[in-house]
Parts: sequence; structure tokens; C-alpha cells
Amino acid sequence: MASSMKQHLADVHKKIAAHHANESLSHANRAQHFKKLAAHIGKSEVTEATKDSAAILAALAGEHEEMSQEHDNMAAYHADCQEKCRKATDTEDLTKLAPLPPGMSALTPSKPGIIAVPRAGQQLVPEKIPVPAEFEKLADIEA
Repeated sequence: MASSMKQHLADVHKKIAAHHANESLSHANRAQHFKKLAAHIGKSEVTEATKDSAAILAALAGEHEEMSQEHDNMAAYHADCQEKCRKATDTEDLTKLAPLPPGMSALTPSKPGIIAVPRAGQQLVPEKIPVPAEFEKLADIEA
């Protein structure tokens, strides 16, 4: 299991790149087989039906060549993404990029509870919600 999000993303891109490389090879092999079939059909007696089937096989070969090239491109893209993930800034360095407002955390709050993030123009949220005197004992939280 990946130890960080950076490692996880690098692993995902590595697996996707390998998948596209395998698909590219598979489509290239199928294209070669269809080309051979089209060539052999042309050697037999020539009728309209055999001409049509040879053209269909040649078209299939062309489509598989295109898909092979597309998978090659995707494999190269994901290999590049994998490399970029490896070279990416560590999460520890992210706090150095921009200071966070007081009371906010990049990962999790340091104290239990929910930290409200005020919107522009909103009244400030009080630190302690006013509770009627008769209910103070019920609402008191001992830390």
C-alpha cells in the first residue's frame, strides 16, 4: 500500500502506463494479422466478395494501427505523469508555500470539533455559544 498520496498517484500512473503499453502491443499484433489476412485473400480467386472482404480486413488493420498509436501516446503520457508525481513537492513542503490563517490546519484540526470558516461579510462566530444559566451545567465540556 502506498505510504502517501504522492506515491499512490505515481503507482496509479505506472499501472495505467503499463496497461496502455500492453494494449498498444495487442492492437499492433491484431493489425499485422488483419494485414496478412487481407494479403492472402487477394491471392485467391478474385471476385467482388473477396475484394470487399480484403478491403474490410485492410480497414480493420488500419483501425487497429490507429488504436495502437493512441495507446502508445497514452502510455507515454501516464509515464510522464508518474515521473512528475515522483518529483512533486512533498506534503511537508506545502505548508511553506502559503501561510494559513490562525486556527486552520492543512491536514486536520489540532483540537476536536469543527472549525467554522467565515465567509466574506459574515459576522464572527462566537468562541463560546451563550447558554442560559440553568443549562450551563449540561452544556459544560470538561477538557
